[in-house]
Amino acid sequence: MYSLTMKMSGNQRALLCAMSVDSPTLSPERQQRRMLAGLLVLAAVVEAGVALYLTQDPEYIGQLPSVVIGLVVTLILAGLTLQLKVRVAHLHRTVVVLAVTWMLVNIHSLATTHRPVTSGMLLHMVLLALLAFSWLPHRWAVGTVIASYGLLCFGATFSRGPDIAGLLLLGFLLTLTWYLTLHGNQATTERSRSRHLAELAATDPLTGLCNRRSGEAQLEALASEWQNAPDCLSVLVLDLDHFKRINDSLGHAKGDELLVAVSGVLMALTRSDDVVVRWGGEEFLVVLPGLNPKQTHEVGQRILRTIRDLRLPGFPPLTVSGGMAMLNQAANVKALVALADERMYLAKEAGRDQLV
Repeated sequence: MYSLTMKMSGNQRALLCAMSVDSPTLSPERQQRRMLAGLLVLAAVVEAGVALYLTQDPEYIGQLPSVVIGLVVTLILAGLTLQLKVRVAHLHRTVVVLAVTWMLVNIHSLATTHRPVTSGMLLHMVLLALLAFSWLPHRWAVGTVIASYGLLCFGATFSRGPDIAGLLLLGFLLTLTWYLTLHGNQATTERSRSRHLAELAATDPLTGLCNRRSGEAQLEALASEWQNAPDCLSVLVLDLDHFKRINDSLGHAKGDELLVAVSGVLMALTRSDDVVVRWGGEEFLVVLPGLNPKQTHEVGQRILRTIRDLRLPGFPPLTVSGGMAMLNQAANVKALVALADERMYLAKEAGRDQLV
């Protein structure tokens, strides 16, 4: 049960560890949702303004229904963006399909009414290219943009004002858009790779907990944050009792399973703001911000009790010894951990399976 908990929470814990090394950032999906929602809200505001303008001019009142339809579709898409069940990739493709459909409607109108090619149509084509190159697979994006540009040029042959210079300039802008978005996507890929590497560098590969390096960084940050209330930042140093005996008798693979199970217990019993670190070997560090000594002691006792009651097939009963220290009891972070570590050894000497 506890190993399953660890697997469910491991990615989140690893992300928090990586964020402690770098500056905190939103996840890529949340960033994309926010960007898409912002674009759709901006589009809705523009469409509402256009609709209001058309109601004031009888000459263009016939175009009002199409603008209202566009506004409704935009608002529906904005609502879907807020639904976490709808994948961002599906939203992206839906927006591109709608942009292409609207472009085809304009091209059909251009060919049948022979109206001039307007700057709005050229801008529409640039926006379509930006969306396609940013959100579609590369081949699909290139094919979509080339086909749309070709159809626009074909439709312009029926226009009484084809704007040849504008179409040629549009071709250059589309090529430039392709080049810039291609390199932008490469930069995004590199950032994702760097984030993944940071996550790996900050995470213990066996347990999914923060490793010692990221744990030290988070503890230093929390110590600075709680320096005006040092009696509300505590640490627990926990060490599995007789772990070497288990390793020697059952093998290192079984010892690893035990470490994973204990890690699951620690993550299940701590809050999202707490920091759980594999400090080294069978030793763990738990950082508890915002708790007074009594509350910290209760958390420690709950951990000891849960591990004492843990029954794993093929393993003997397990206990853990712990040392507890508050920030106001030490001159710095290094001394804080050393004090908790010293108290943990006192718990060992006093008979194990206790918190000092």
